[in-house]
Amino acid sequence: MESPDDLQRFRPFLRALAEEQLYSGLRPKMDPSDLVQQTMLQAVESQSQFRGTTDAAKASWLRSILKNVMAGFGRHFHRDRRNVSKEQAMGIGGSSQSGQGFEIAGDFSSPSQQLRQSEDRQKLQELMGHLTHDQQQALVMRYWHDLSLEEIGQKMNKSPDAVAGLLYRGMKVLREKMA
Repeated sequence: MESPDDLQRFRPFLRALAEEQLYSGLRPKMDPSDLVQQTMLQAVESQSQFRGTTDAAKASWLRSILKNVMAGFGRHFHRDRRNVSKEQAMGIGGSSQSGQGFEIAGDFSSPSQQLRQSEDRQKLQELMGHLTHDQQQALVMRYWHDLSLEEIGQKMNKSPDAVAGLLYRGMKVLREKMA
């Protein structure tokens, strides 16, 4: 059995998934890093149950743990005693699009496509680690959430021109690192 430190390689991958799947209505309540930390804790506790032999299998296993962790947090914040839709956000907030709080895409692709997509996501997340936090945020909002420059500017308290600059410089760094 591999050491718990081996799982740390997957932390950027899990963070990217958590960032992508955590909708803005719950974002003020929990940070994607908290979800990743809970996922890692559960993975270490149940590592003896992992039967795969490849990194792709491990990534898939960790993704399923993350999905369960996110569902658990979603249930916690949507119980009767706690109505997230009635709460007021402090600062930048968004409206709920989904009753569960998460929009998890279904896997309708072949195993080889899933593996390639997983590897691509992991590589992209590693490359994004070379960007500033603002550049990361702007890129995620623009290309994962398909927000306009104006919408991103409102959420980040920046002008659309400043957002465009963040996107330009972030993409420039990514292109340089990919070359």
